[in-house]
Amino acid sequence: MKIGCVLVMYNPQRELLTASLNALNEQVDEIFLGDNSVNMPDFITTLLNLYPNTYYHSFNKNLGIAEAQNRGIIYFQKKGFDFVLFMDQDSLAPNNLVSSLLADYNRLKEIGIPIGGIGPRPFNRGEGKPYIGAVKKGKLILPKITEVGEIISSASLIPIPHFKQVGGMESSLFIDGVDHEWCWRAKKIGGWRFFISESVQLSHQVGEGDRPFIFRKVAIPTPFRTFYQFRNYFRLVHRGYVPLYWKVSNGFKYSIKFFYYPLCVPPHISYMKQILKGIYAGITGK
Repeated sequence: MKIGCVLVMYNPQRELLTASLNALNEQVDEIFLGDNSVNMPDFITTLLNLYPNTYYHSFNKNLGIAEAQNRGIIYFQKKGFDFVLFMDQDSLAPNNLVSSLLADYNRLKEIGIPIGGIGPRPFNRGEGKPYIGAVKKGKLILPKITEVGEIISSASLIPIPHFKQVGGMESSLFIDGVDHEWCWRAKKIGGWRFFISESVQLSHQVGEGDRPFIFRKVAIPTPFRTFYQFRNYFRLVHRGYVPLYWKVSNGFKYSIKFFYYPLCVPPHISYMKQILKGIYAGITGK
């Protein structure tokens, strides 16, 4: 059984990327390092010498996370790998990540459950507590295994044959909602189900961190990312396979963010412009 890791990066910091590769090096058979940076970082050659099982591919422009992941999927499909593990440059894989995911994958497989993918419990590094959905919390179906409607791509383990049936990531989404859309599509096309292993946690942070708002926290993305959040919401909201709870809960969230970001988060004008551009692009299909 061979596991390939697709790690997508964009203008990475040397220390973080080195730590990420070091954590993954002994856990997977090969790492596909897809670089969305315009210019190749000057330290890449040194890193590749340290980690010979890493294949580096520069796209020379920002293709978005979806297309970059697709290039990695194709790479491992051609080499006959069995699983792909998705990672990003800011997430540090725990030492037991792959072993825990595989162990729980096999537990599910033994009882005949159709597994679309499995990932760790995301852990909010800023707040020091796990991310648990406010609306859809998931259901514990085996000790330490929770079934959920979707999983984030970072540290998710997916059988490579699924991509032949379901297709790859939707490149036009670029970044936000890419992982969730694929999970929902996989459920529709193949009846695949998705799980979180509570045996392993992944330190994770959305955007620039969180800010308090009334009785909860609001994740703060960059203005650039805000465009894709709003655009992709309007792209996905009319699709039948996208779950109703996501449409309603995110519609409520974005209604709040429409006012909160421009009024409370600098640069205020940039947020307003990106929100309006995103809504327009989402509605018009641009």
